[in-house]
Amino acid sequence: MQAEIPPPITFNPYKHHFRFLLDEVKTWNTPEQINEKLLSIGNNLTDFYLGELSVSSIGNECKAYFEKQNIADQSTFCAWLGKSAWKKIKLSDNSDWLIKKGDQEERYIHLHPAKFSKHTIRVRATTLKTVLALVATSTAKSESAATNLLVVNKIRTEILGLSPLQSLHPANSGILRLWNLFEGGDTTEFHP
Repeated sequence: MQAEIPPPITFNPYKHHFRFLLDEVKTWNTPEQINEKLLSIGNNLTDFYLGELSVSSIGNECKAYFEKQNIADQSTFCAWLGKSAWKKIKLSDNSDWLIKKGDQEERYIHLHPAKFSKHTIRVRATTLKTVLALVATSTAKSESAATNLLVVNKIRTEILGLSPLQSLHPANSGILRLWNLFEGGDTTEFHP
C-alpha cells in the first residue's frame, strides 16, 4: 500500500479512505485476512474521507504542497511545524488534512483527514471494522444482513473479538448508515 503514497508521506487508507476500502474489501476472503487488514484501524474514533481524491492523489497533492513551500527534508519540515503538534492544509477538493510529524525517518509527514472537514465523517473504529467484516463475509452479501442483529453479533464476536450489540436501531445506528454507504457507494447522505 505504501507504494501508492510517495515518501515522505505517511497515510493509512485502511483507517481513513472510503473509496480505497470499497475496492480493497472485495478481496478479503477469510476471517484471518479480515482481521489482518483491520488491525491498522485501531479502536478509537477516526476521521474517514469520503471524497473523490484517490490515495495516490492525496499523497501527491500533499507532497506538492510541501515542495511548493520549499520543504525538502525532515529538518525543514520540523521548522515549518514549529512547536505545533499539527498543522492543517487544504487539498484541491477543499478538504482539510492534518499534518503531524511521522514516526519513520523516511516518512516524516503524517497525514490524515481533519475532523469535521469537507468530505469527511467521524466514525467509531469498531463500527468501521464491523461494517467492513460484514461486507467481506459471504453471509453478509445480502442487504438484510446488516439489519440482522444475529449476523452482526456473530461477525463482531467470532471474527472481530468485539462484544455483541443489544440492538440495531435504523434511525441512529452508525453500523446501518455505514453499511448503506458501502453497499450503495453513495456519499450524499453524509454531506449537506
